[in-house]
Amino acid sequence: MRKYVWIANVFIVLTLLLAGCATPTPQVVEKVIEKTVEVQVEKTVEVEKKVEVEKKVEVVVTATPLPPSAYKEAPMLAGLVAIGELPPVDERLPVNPMVVNPLVEQGQYGGELRYGFTGGPTWGGMLYLTNWEHPVTWKPDSSDFEPNIIESWEANATATEYTWHLRKGLKWSNGDPYTANDITFLVDDVLSNPELFPGGIGVDWLPKEQVDGFKVEKIDDYTVKFIFPNPYGTFMMSLATWNGRYFAQYPFEYLKQFHIKYNPDVQKLVDADPQAEDWAALFLLRAPGTWGDPSYFHQYPDLPTLGPWVVKQPLGAGTVVIMERNPYYFKIDTAGNQLPYIDTVLGMLYQSDESRTLAMLNGDLDFIKDAGDSNRELYFDAVDAGKPIEIRLPKYDMGNMQSIHFNMTSKDPIKNAIFNDKNFRIGMSYGINRAEIIEVIFKGQGEPAQVCPMKDSPLYNEQLCNQYIEFNIAKANEYLDKVLPNKDAAGYRLQSDGKRFNPIFTVINDSNEGQHWVPVAQMLIEQWKKVGVEALLNSLSDAAEDTYFEQNDFDIFMFHGGEGGSGMTAIIDPRWHVPGQFWSRFGPGWYRWTVDPEDEFAVEPPDYVKDIRDLYKTATEQPTREGQIKYMQQIMQLSADNLWCLGITRAGTTIQPISTRLGNIPEQYLKSWTWGFDKVLRPEQWYLKD
Repeated sequence: MRKYVWIANVFIVLTLLLAGCATPTPQVVEKVIEKTVEVQVEKTVEVEKKVEVEKKVEVVVTATPLPPSAYKEAPMLAGLVAIGELPPVDERLPVNPMVVNPLVEQGQYGGELRYGFTGGPTWGGMLYLTNWEHPVTWKPDSSDFEPNIIESWEANATATEYTWHLRKGLKWSNGDPYTANDITFLVDDVLSNPELFPGGIGVDWLPKEQVDGFKVEKIDDYTVKFIFPNPYGTFMMSLATWNGRYFAQYPFEYLKQFHIKYNPDVQKLVDADPQAEDWAALFLLRAPGTWGDPSYFHQYPDLPTLGPWVVKQPLGAGTVVIMERNPYYFKIDTAGNQLPYIDTVLGMLYQSDESRTLAMLNGDLDFIKDAGDSNRELYFDAVDAGKPIEIRLPKYDMGNMQSIHFNMTSKDPIKNAIFNDKNFRIGMSYGINRAEIIEVIFKGQGEPAQVCPMKDSPLYNEQLCNQYIEFNIAKANEYLDKVLPNKDAAGYRLQSDGKRFNPIFTVINDSNEGQHWVPVAQMLIEQWKKVGVEALLNSLSDAAEDTYFEQNDFDIFMFHGGEGGSGMTAIIDPRWHVPGQFWSRFGPGWYRWTVDPEDEFAVEPPDYVKDIRDLYKTATEQPTREGQIKYMQQIMQLSADNLWCLGITRAGTTIQPISTRLGNIPEQYLKSWTWGFDKVLRPEQWYLKD
């Protein structure tokens, strides 16, 4: 038994203090309070026992609000207040609004943002523009996360309890209050309801080992406590990512009318809806489904939101989504102006990327997501020609632009043995001409690398990043000969059964973020032929790939090398370094086993894989950043030792065109799914110039 003395440095950030009456500007003041908490921790001792002192930082943010007279609002809302259709702005804002520091300059009210998308509005980019509001959010400099929906939080020393302090007076877009009831309703009445979730709680912010014994306690209307059965050091960080969406999607006051617990007459609503068989079906038609589907906010204008704009005209069978400012949006700028600056968002559906690109080049749009690096020259030429667009060159927060996964849980025993032999993966890596792919596909942007965190990340591992990245046919053949020594008359390698080794290379062909995946795969196939491996391309839709994954029915898979590049993001998205994760496509059978060992397509992992998964669990349990780094560094070394998947290139800059009339888009920033792509740009502070 070792005794640890934890010193909890509790930071209280006091914001929105008046600097003057004429132009009240909030000021940030830090005040440090220290408290000492003694806890007993059971731990195996391998060296002489001693008392250690470790620091634990808890984030607590409170604020002194501006007086109501200091708040300003958009003219379109002031007019509604004047005729009595809206309450005054100080009654619509929380007591402590979130303050957004304009990224370039203070903006101005008004105008209509023209946003172009393909596919659907949600996944075409409007999710990140209009609905990415989580309990905490990533900072604009992508260094860490900060409070968003909630005002502050604190955790105990073992990271088993988290207490949230909500923003008093925070409201949904229809004026209903956001309180502890919204959180307890989500957990107790939705996620824990067996008619809605027959399999029990299954959400991405609650790991399987945290389900039994997990509960939420309402302390008062604006205070809730999350209690976990095991340490959960990454809980808050995970909510700054995609996982946090649930807490802004299930408004209690609105949805309780569809819940049998709160509406004994709900059957009348069921009878009136031909799509609903019972109350549970009705509820899931009105709420964002069982997985927090954010597309509901672009389909159902009646569903209240916490986002900066609300839908006035859904897409339906048309080609336009119209959204107007949310009069109850909880954010202000540093001068007390309620955000957003822009009045209206016009989302326009294009049938192809080409037609959308043309519209952007012509100045008909203000912003698009995933402009496509292949269009780089087109956009620069348009700028030179005097078109009303500007170019930003953000970098991706990516461990790599591509990742190639060999299915180490293949149902084919011969291929299974090949893919599990590290010599095969090394040989295939040496057989990649990365410089050629970078020049042809990525327009010279990037540098050869495996999938690994960035150099400025505390999780950077030089071996992992730089091993086996040389294009060397002799070395490729040397390693591949150890696994597939025999060849046919055409020079292609033979399996142990004498058949030509023809692995199927599965690539998604309709992903917004993967416009270059098929061309990269085609180049890889040609390069691998030079070392005697004939891979066969299987280009398919994202939806079709889901079936292949669920049935563990592919050989080689290409994906992005994606998030997990900067800072500590790899602990949140470790799919390239921890086997058995959902997106760890090098072991889909292992993932099925972690979910359900009795699954038809489950493959029990070997002991060394189980050990790595246990080590990752330990990393996520750590209550301190120092502890998380310590164990994640071990994970990265094991990733280097195992070479789970192959990378192509470090992310260079990508292209982001914007209209010349759009303000507050900084010159430099990082794009990442981790923090919601363009949400890091704080779209609520974008404005349209005169």
